[in-house]
Order: sequence, then C-alpha cells, then structure tokens
Amino acid sequence: MIQAIFCKSNKELAHISTIKTLVNKHLTTLIVMNRILSILLFLLISATSFAQLGITDALKQIEANNPTIKALQAQTDNVKASLRSNNTPPNPSIEGGRFPAANGTEVKYAWGVSQSFEFPTVYSLRNQLAKASDILADASYNAARQDELVNAQITIIELIHAKVVLREVQNRESFAQKMLQIIEKKVGAGNATSLDINKAKLKLVEEAQNVKHYEAKVNLLKSKLLMLNGGNQLPIAEGVLLNQPLEHKDTILSRFKQNDPRYASLEQTVEVAMQNKRLVKHQGLPNLNIGYQSEQTNAEHFSGFKAGISIPLWGNSGARRAATVNLSTVQTQEHSQRLMLEMEFEEYYLETLSLKLQLGELQEALKGFNNLHLLQKALEAGQVSTIEFFNEVTFLYDITDKVLALELDYAKSHAMLHKFEL
Repeated sequence: MIQAIFCKSNKELAHISTIKTLVNKHLTTLIVMNRILSILLFLLISATSFAQLGITDALKQIEANNPTIKALQAQTDNVKASLRSNNTPPNPSIEGGRFPAANGTEVKYAWGVSQSFEFPTVYSLRNQLAKASDILADASYNAARQDELVNAQITIIELIHAKVVLREVQNRESFAQKMLQIIEKKVGAGNATSLDINKAKLKLVEEAQNVKHYEAKVNLLKSKLLMLNGGNQLPIAEGVLLNQPLEHKDTILSRFKQNDPRYASLEQTVEVAMQNKRLVKHQGLPNLNIGYQSEQTNAEHFSGFKAGISIPLWGNSGARRAATVNLSTVQTQEHSQRLMLEMEFEEYYLETLSLKLQLGELQEALKGFNNLHLLQKALEAGQVSTIEFFNEVTFLYDITDKVLALELDYAKSHAMLHKFEL
C-alpha cells in the first residue's frame, strides 16, 4: 500500500516537473520575443527620427517652421483685421446745458442724444472692399511666402551640391595621395625627379585645401538651413536628383499665368481700386442724423425726436477725383507689371534652357575623358611623363568642375523658373 502511494507520488512529481519545464520554455520564448519586438520598435523609431527628406518634404517642414513665413502670416492677419476696423457708425453723442435767462430769473435746462450715420449703401460697399482687400492680402502673402520658400529651396540645392563636390574633392585628395606614393617609388627607381615629387605634393596640398573649403561650406549651409527651419534639424537626402527635366516653354508659361500669385495680386489691386472708387462715390451721398432732444423751463417742458441730413455739395469732390486717378494709375501699372512678369519668365526660361544644353554637352564630353584609372596605369608603366600626367588630370578635373558648376546653376535656375509651384 505504501509502495503504491509512493509510486503515485513519483508520477505526480514527474508530471509537475514536465509542466514546469514547459512553462519555463514558454516564458523564455516570450522574453526573447519581447526583446526582438523592443529592438524592432527601437529601429523603427530611429529610422523615423533620422529619415532623410527629399526637397518637397523638406520645404513643407520649412513652411511650417520658418519664422519669416510665420511673421508674414501674422502681418496678413493684422491687415485683414484692420480692414474692418472702420465699418461701424461713429459713437453716439450726448449733450446738455443750463441756460439762465439774460433778463430775469428764469432758467432753461436742455439735453439731447444723437447718432449720425453714413448713407446705408456705404457700409455694404465698405464690406465688399474689405473682402476684395482680403484676397489681395492673401495673394501678397503667397508671393512673399514663395520668395522665402524658393530661397530655402536654393539653399537645399546648394547644400546637396556642396556635399557632392565634397565627395569629389575627397576622392581627389585620396588619388593625389596615391599618386605621390607612386611617384616616390619612381624616384627611388630613378624614373622620376624631385621636381615630380614637389608637383605631386603641391597637388596633394591643393586638394586637401579644397576638402577643408567644402567641409566649411557644407557646415555653413547646414547652419543656414537650420535657421530657415526655425532652429529644427532638417536631414536632407544626398541622393536627390538635381538635374530636373525641362518642359516646353508654352506648357510652363500656361501654368505660370494661372498659378503665380503675383498675377492674382495685380488683378486684385485693380479690383480694390474699383471698389474704392464706388465707395468714395457713395460716401458723397447725404449723411443721416437722428436724435432725441429735451428742453425744460420753470413753466414749460418740451421733448421729442429730431432728424437731419447733410447737403452733399463739395465735401467729397476731391476724394472722388483722387479715386478716379488712382484707378487709372493702377490699371496702367497692372498692364506694365504683367509685361514685366512675362519678361522675367522669358529670361528664366532661356537661361535654364541654355544651361541645360551646355550641361548635356559637357556631360557627354566628360564620358570620353573620365580615364583616371588608365592614366594611373600609364604613369606606373612609364608611358607618360609626370608633367603629362598632371596636365591630363588637371584637364579632367577642370571639365568635371564645369559640369558640377553647371549642375548647380541649372538646378537654381530651374527652381526660380518653377517658383510659382511652391
């Protein structure tokens, strides 16, 4: 009996041990999974925090954070608020007095309250003028906002370009270091002179200085971009394509006339001048005045309502002439400004097109000259002299520098041409 109980207890203990083992395995699996999930979450957060942005996404952040754009928006809101500050009647007036009789002891007491109004249509027209001025303020804000954004876009382009050039000069510095070592070996073998070494050292110093110059330029542009983004870091993707395609002129011009806020601003300036002329004309209509008057003496008391109307003779004639002249001036300026905008577009397009053609030609020419590896082999084999080698390298670098400079000029000109899209 005792042996049976003992066996039974051993089976239960074994069963409990098996359960504990399974539980421990599950706990271990859960711990590992939690760690994996934590690592994945950390990597996801890191990737989100340090994600690099393209130009379009970067400009969206700058628009939200730029202090100048915020100030422009606040100024626009202030202008809109001030436009409606004078569209109410003037304050009512209350007057009264005590008038002793010139001869005798009788005294007259009088008091009254009155309210004046401009002609009723004036308030409606003034409200219409405020709405037209709102649209003008928005168009002016958008034009100023685009100026700030295109400035930021050009800064981003310059930063991307500076990083590209920095990598180029760093490669040149490494290549110059390698060439110095090769020439030193040739000198040891009696196949080169100390003049060749001096030339190689000077080339290395030159490239090292270029590296320092572009490192400083990259840091300066990063600081400028930081300021434009309201002090917030803005990681820019270095692989952003700068050589954007160029559409046909008529296609861009059509969108330019439809979307550039300066066109809307010109149209709205004329509309505001027309609304102002209508308002001034109605301001010459009779003003109204209503009130209540009370007069009382020792013997009698008089009270009642009163009304008055102004006689429009000459009080508004000067303002009407000024409003007419202003409308004519604004219409003339609008035509002139439209021509200037079209000339500006034409200049930007021709400049951009010219840069694109030059860039294409030089890029095609560079493909046939990009032979540093072959030059290095020729130098090592003694097929070219050191002077010939450095002349070829200098020529290749000059062509490359021109291509890089044209890429920057084209990207900046392309940005200015398409500023209306920002």
